[in-house]
Amino acid sequence: MADFRIVVAAHGALASGFLASAELICGPLPNVVPVPLEASDSPESFRERLVAAMGDPAEPLLVLTDLRGGTPHNVACVVVRDYPRAVLVSGINLAILIEAATSLSALDEDAVDRLVAAGRDNLVVVRRLVAEPAP
Repeated sequence: MADFRIVVAAHGALASGFLASAELICGPLPNVVPVPLEASDSPESFRERLVAAMGDPAEPLLVLTDLRGGTPHNVACVVVRDYPRAVLVSGINLAILIEAATSLSALDEDAVDRLVAAGRDNLVVVRRLVAEPAP
């Protein structure tokens, strides 16, 4: 299990949905905190909740957002500037969250590259996949 906090910031129920789905597969993930952007949120109110979830700026932190360019991503981009040990990855999928929560022990550059690769590897066009001959 990861030795760092993971914050999932996403639109609406998606943040909590990512966590619930990951826990269905992996069991409890106490180091993962969802921060949903609600329709009633302003960027400022969302920022306050995001900062509260992120915890101590001196601790390692992985922030995962759903959509590059969306409000959770944009707010997180500004906030992580004050978190020298934070890594922000946008455009997540369930594979990225599970990989981060269960397989990473650090947030060095190689680990983050593996994390992003795991997310990409889980994006496939099934028709092409099943049409390829087995090795």
